[in-house]
Amino acid sequence: MTMLAAALVALPALAQEQPEIEARVAPILEVDGLQFKDLNKNGVLDPYEDWRLPVDVRVEDLLSQMTLEEKVGQMFHPILSMPADGRVTDTPYLAPFFGRLREMPAPATYVVERHIGFLLNNGIAQPAAFASWSNGVQEIAEGTRLGIPVVFSSDPRHGAVLIGHVAGVQYFSGWPKREGFLGMGATRDVELTQKYGEVVAAEYRAVGLHMLLGPIVDLMTEPRWGRNGETWGEDAELTATLASAFIRGAQGEELGPTSIATMPKHWPGSGPHDDGSGRWFAYPGDNFEYHLKPFIAAFEAGAPSTMCYYSGIPFADNCAVCYSEYLNNLLRNELGFSDIINCTDWGVISRVGPLREDLAELEVKDRYLLAINAGVDQFGGESDPSLVIELVNEGKVSEERIDQSVRRLLKLKFQLGLFEDPYVDPYQAQEIVGSAEFKALGYQAQLESVVLLKNDGVLPLPEAVLDISAGQISARRPRIYSPYVVYQEQTFFGTQERTMGIDPKIAGQYATVVDDPEDADFAVIEIDVGGIEIPPERLETVELAKAAGLPIVLVLNFDRAPTVLTPELVESVDAIVAEFDITDNALLDVLFGRFNPVGKLPFQIPSSIESVEAQLEDVPFDLADPAFDYGFGLSY
Repeated sequence: MTMLAAALVALPALAQEQPEIEARVAPILEVDGLQFKDLNKNGVLDPYEDWRLPVDVRVEDLLSQMTLEEKVGQMFHPILSMPADGRVTDTPYLAPFFGRLREMPAPATYVVERHIGFLLNNGIAQPAAFASWSNGVQEIAEGTRLGIPVVFSSDPRHGAVLIGHVAGVQYFSGWPKREGFLGMGATRDVELTQKYGEVVAAEYRAVGLHMLLGPIVDLMTEPRWGRNGETWGEDAELTATLASAFIRGAQGEELGPTSIATMPKHWPGSGPHDDGSGRWFAYPGDNFEYHLKPFIAAFEAGAPSTMCYYSGIPFADNCAVCYSEYLNNLLRNELGFSDIINCTDWGVISRVGPLREDLAELEVKDRYLLAINAGVDQFGGESDPSLVIELVNEGKVSEERIDQSVRRLLKLKFQLGLFEDPYVDPYQAQEIVGSAEFKALGYQAQLESVVLLKNDGVLPLPEAVLDISAGQISARRPRIYSPYVVYQEQTFFGTQERTMGIDPKIAGQYATVVDDPEDADFAVIEIDVGGIEIPPERLETVELAKAAGLPIVLVLNFDRAPTVLTPELVESVDAIVAEFDITDNALLDVLFGRFNPVGKLPFQIPSSIESVEAQLEDVPFDLADPAFDYGFGLSY
């Protein structure tokens, strides 16, 4: 007896509540007064089209009807960003990715010709145009032989400052950190974090997105790692608590038509990199299991998938995406998360390659073989299924092994309700995305994320100062010296334009901005820390303010990672504030006392580069004599 036949024999009573159905290509079938989509257009209600049946039964029926090419296509998850105008074309087009334009293929190339069922859309468009494009691609998918819908994913796109994998105009509600969760780690607000997940789900689903490539749940135990800014901090317990709250908000009690799927990353924890290199994991403190805690919490909260990283494993002849001990044995057997979808990070197989020289020398087809044998279900950033099809035809990978992965992937699509209705309303999208309610929640999170590290009485800044002139006393607006510069930042994908400092137009809502420090009452100097050591040129304006004898408020935007704050720098200023890619208005509301800071550091701040070099990559809270310790934060 086949698995499908056995499942049909054991069927429970059929569910009867009619879900929302929308079809644009497939006919609608009416059975017993209920509606179903005839996705394979055969005039018969197949089990996979019958929403009354259990998901596993529907999966088995669909799997039995799929060709090898259709199955393998589900295992690929390439980039397909939409154009800004939201038009679906039948020719290649230009669309943004990581802040620059890149040629994208016509959607039908992926969906029809290659049977690809998961697409990463990091494009930027007004919500109605966004929703229209999603609908257009789903219509193409519905017109295929079996009418299998597409899952659209996105990297985090809710940052108040929108730069990174998704860069451009922010139409969504703005939250701390440009594409990570470090600011939410500083809030320690579990209820607000769960609300954040709910908001992300509502705004994603409104425009036709179904999956978040996140949250990142790596731990910041190695201060030099370049992706620390995307984490929640270095505490496993805090990360587990907040990340699971976010996931519950995004997914609900169970996945459904209003949920988004999450993909916690990067299994099994990519924080501990040798010297922060991003190439090799390192466990000098024998603390491997500490890094598993947030993942276990995320999976227990219902996350259906995870992403594994590029890096090499020092004690195994393999990289993370090709190591069966991590993917099959640990995740699925020992921990019991057998249904978790394993997706590689983007380009691990072909574009970037696994970050081990011996594996990088392998033919791309052999890399696919290693990854499949290790337990990978999906290939992030890859767009050509032909090599995996060849592996099956050559007898190196069995079709049964392909079925194992495709079952997990199809199950997710059924759980999300996409077979009944993958379409969204562009008019509703315009109302939901960036609504006043959602923006207010994001702004509250920005305020709560600010951490006051030092205050020698200069904060909060006054809204008015007394001016004594010609024997007369009058009140006037304070004058602040606050440099604002535009600079170019080099990223993996090219050069991006960034600004540093407070926009003078916004600062002018709170005080009079002057160009010469000699004319100022206070200096408010905001800088992006940039990395483990602040570039000296970014501190030149601090010296100018000191020379003018001004009280100095130094605002450090932790855009990347912890940074060394020497005792000399800490002593040289009157106040220090930590922020995490928030808007200027939110920052100024805190500086001028309109909101009393409540944030607490989710990591240690080192006082010397020597202490960074001496700490162990996999151990938290082990910096010698930190400038500011984990959990520190003042209020007025």
